[in-house]
Amino acid sequence: MIVVTTHPAGGVGSLTTMAVLTGLATFALICALAWRGGLRPDRFVLVGIGCGYSLTAVTTFLLLRADPWQTPRIFTWLSGTTYGRTLPDVLPVAVVLLVATPLVLGLSRHLDLLAVDEDTPRILGMRVGRTRLALLALAAVLAAVSVVAVGVVGFVGLVAPHLARSLVGARHARSVPVAMLSGGLLVCVADTLGRTLIAPAQVPAGLMIALVGGPYLIWILRRSRA
Repeated sequence: MIVVTTHPAGGVGSLTTMAVLTGLATFALICALAWRGGLRPDRFVLVGIGCGYSLTAVTTFLLLRADPWQTPRIFTWLSGTTYGRTLPDVLPVAVVLLVATPLVLGLSRHLDLLAVDEDTPRILGMRVGRTRLALLALAAVLAAVSVVAVGVVGFVGLVAPHLARSLVGARHARSVPVAMLSGGLLVCVADTLGRTLIAPAQVPAGLMIALVGGPYLIWILRRSRA
């Protein structure tokens, strides 16, 4: 938002650089606020939600001060869209995926242990805080470059992992690749529906995923509670 509102002509390079830097800065802030006796997931999520609301207020402030001619473009990007995307927009995401995917798959057994409880990984000699910090930093970078590419399509990050676990189980060596593929498929389906349902008008892919994924996520939560 800073780049778009202050330097509208900025290219993919400046957007990607700023996104990764500010994404990691936000991640560091959340870690600093949430770190008390280790990086516990529940505390991390709650602090992250609080920081998210604060940054949403900053985003709204920048949007109000932006050039009115840029407002539709910014709103479309915040809704998540693949409209007008070209190969240069895809390359940063592809490069980061090529580096991050083997790292995450290599740590799949660590992820399995972290999902058990807080004590088992420590008993087996794992440095829980360091491992969790490294994995979350990778997630922060992946999220940053993804948002630069297609805008905010955050709901797919909630739906795809649950869908993957329901298909192949909880072991991360299987669920991570399936979550990646199902997340990409969800974006493609949402983009196709958004382009065709009310053609010639379009609904951004991020909004379509939220419309379809919201009820699905509620169903999953009700099912797990039962």
